[in-house]
Amino acid sequence: MVPPRFLLPFLGHLLLISYLAPSIPADLSSHGCYWTESCQSKWLGGCAAGYAIADRSDNCNGLCEESSYPPCLPFHTHFHCCKPESPRVTNRCARCQIKLDFGDEYICCTDCSDPYLFDKSSKLGYCKSGAELAKQLKPQEIFKWVAGPWMKCSSPCDGGVRYRDVGCFGSNNYDASIKHYPIDDSRCSAEEMPARQQPCNLHGCADFSISDSNNGEQRGMSGWLVVLFVLLGLLSIGGLGFAAYAYYQRRTSTPSGFVYIMLEGYS
Repeated sequence: MVPPRFLLPFLGHLLLISYLAPSIPADLSSHGCYWTESCQSKWLGGCAAGYAIADRSDNCNGLCEESSYPPCLPFHTHFHCCKPESPRVTNRCARCQIKLDFGDEYICCTDCSDPYLFDKSSKLGYCKSGAELAKQLKPQEIFKWVAGPWMKCSSPCDGGVRYRDVGCFGSNNYDASIKHYPIDDSRCSAEEMPARQQPCNLHGCADFSISDSNNGEQRGMSGWLVVLFVLLGLLSIGGLGFAAYAYYQRRTSTPSGFVYIMLEGYS
């Protein structure tokens, strides 16, 4: 039966709408993404309810199968649809190089692919790879002042000033290889900041001179004592030498005189 001529435009519109309507897979997951099975108009096509358009491609970015997905007509394409979701708490974000930093937490995909967010306040988003959107709280950082050694005093007497380096450093409890790292001083408590300078060598220079003169006198007395001991030693050695010489002369001269007297008596 041929339909009336006035119904033909309406039937044509119904066929066009049925062709352009999103082709929704029967087994949609609660999270993740999918490619539409049929080609749809680039302007009138779209995704299923609750899903957002993440990408468009004539061949599903190389993922379409030739048998299941015929080539698209001009001005038609496949839509990549993803279901927005709130991130779940995990501990995997810290190891991912690709992640979003929100100050006190990270947002990432469980497979470390690129995360996409619709709203930064609610953090509603998706992962194009089909992985779950996740978040991880940042480890607690500890900030403290670190002071270096004191430098040399600016004056030896009459009061001077010495300085040292003081800086704010942070540390964390998730990487033991990093002991501490420098950060802005505003992160540390100003009330707990150690002194960067202090007075030193407060004694007067006059006291220092008197102590030096006393030390000089003591050094002079010590020198005279050394000289005196040397002279006494030399005199002692000289006296011992003279006594030994006199004793030697006496021993050698006594026998010769005795023989001379005996010979004189026989004559």
